[in-house]
Amino acid sequence: MVIVALDHVPHCYTHEDGAVIYGLVASALTREPRVTLSLAGVTDVPSSFVNAALVPLLDRYEFDEIKQRLVITDATRIIADVVRRCFGAATRPPRVVA
Repeated sequence: MVIVALDHVPHCYTHEDGAVIYGLVASALTREPRVTLSLAGVTDVPSSFVNAALVPLLDRYEFDEIKQRLVITDATRIIADVVRRCFGAATRPPRVVA
């Protein structure tokens, strides 16, 4: 199944846009073994979008399963870096400061 982000939101910029995409991706993952999220036409995304659209998947799936089942296509290098950074922050153990 392919979800083209800009078919469902006017842009991939806000937390609200991310929440719409999360709903679509999460629902598709319950029905399909593999889901593709196309970011065709999107040149950049803020971390707030990624934190709403993708990071909450960690509440349902292990990170390795997300990597196997969710494919993000048509992403610029900048977008890929933001996605990596957001998932990295979400999966990193918390720092304990004494």
